Amino acid sequence: MRPKTHTVIILLLSAAPAWCQVDTPLSAHEPTYHLLRALASLLIVIVLILLTYYALKKLSWPAPGALTEGPLELLQVLPVGPGRRIYLIGLKGRAYVIAWSQESVALIGELERSEVDEQLPDG
Repeated sequence: MRPKTHTVIILLLSAAPAWCQVDTPLSAHEPTYHLLRALASLLIVIVLILLTYYALKKLSWPAPGALTEGPLELLQVLPVGPGRRIYLIGLKGRAYVIAWSQESVALIGELERSEVDEQLPDG
């Protein structure tokens, strides 16, 4: 082969993708294609976030039915900071105020259940 022939073959092979490309309604080089692809990806991410949210809500602890079983009743929870809560718990006609943090649990006070029931909103 002569050098001129090499040049012609290289030019023909480099142009091959242009000959082989099939005209599609939406080419990968068009801005609309990229926009639709981004929107589809966003939709998939949103659906995954919603599925994760509902799965975590369904599997969260404590289960909603668990609070009404037995003599112990959770009356109210007050978050007071990151990893810190105050619980109002009812047990046998009494109400107990308990402080909880990641480091400790402490009994703050004890009240008559009737006093607490007057103050709690209906719900």
